[in-house]
Amino acid sequence: MGVSVRAVRFVGSAAVMVLMFLGAVGIASARHHKHASGGAVGEFEYYLLSLSWSPAFCLSSPGSAECNGPRRYGFIVHGLWPQNEQGWPENCDVHRSVPDDLVQSMIGLMPARSLIYHEWSAHGTCSGLEPREYFALVRRAYEGVAIPKELSNPGAIQESPGAVRDAFISANPRLRAQSVVVTCTGQDVPRLREVHVCLDRDLSPRACSADAMRGACKAAQLIVPPIR
Repeated sequence: MGVSVRAVRFVGSAAVMVLMFLGAVGIASARHHKHASGGAVGEFEYYLLSLSWSPAFCLSSPGSAECNGPRRYGFIVHGLWPQNEQGWPENCDVHRSVPDDLVQSMIGLMPARSLIYHEWSAHGTCSGLEPREYFALVRRAYEGVAIPKELSNPGAIQESPGAVRDAFISANPRLRAQSVVVTCTGQDVPRLREVHVCLDRDLSPRACSADAMRGACKAAQLIVPPIR
């Protein structure tokens, strides 16, 4: 029995689509492995302390827990993330839980239970530490970085990302320019989003990797929304 030209074209097109799909899956898999993957517990190069500017977050997510309580926050801890020179481990053991009393003790630094659960699951489980050890390290890392006075309770100000970085370096003489990355939102007039501080596994400042530096704010100026 002969095979029609249309059938041959269909089979050929289907084969090409399958190959394209498999190729896309392979590329996505490689990218995921390079940047964020299951990872081996405890195998990483350094930590990235992520400090989130709460007033900017609350402008875009006003219903969040940190935005509706009696306390108004400035910088809060977004997380302490194990990092490699290329990529980072993630979600190493998502089934391990955080004791409720430990969650409650961290609310002052990470003012949302969901944030604490997520940070432990996504990042803390890759540290090789127990939950109490990991969150004690989070607290130590946060307390080891002084918040610049001009950013402790500012009104609305407009600054360059470099000025925000320099303020952190001035308040923390141990930090180097390569240890601090300022990030911003992607709006026409960007807002300060986070300040990332790169620390070695003993929490001493070190240079951020190229991966971490890619997130730096490229805007000439950014707005620092006031604490309300």
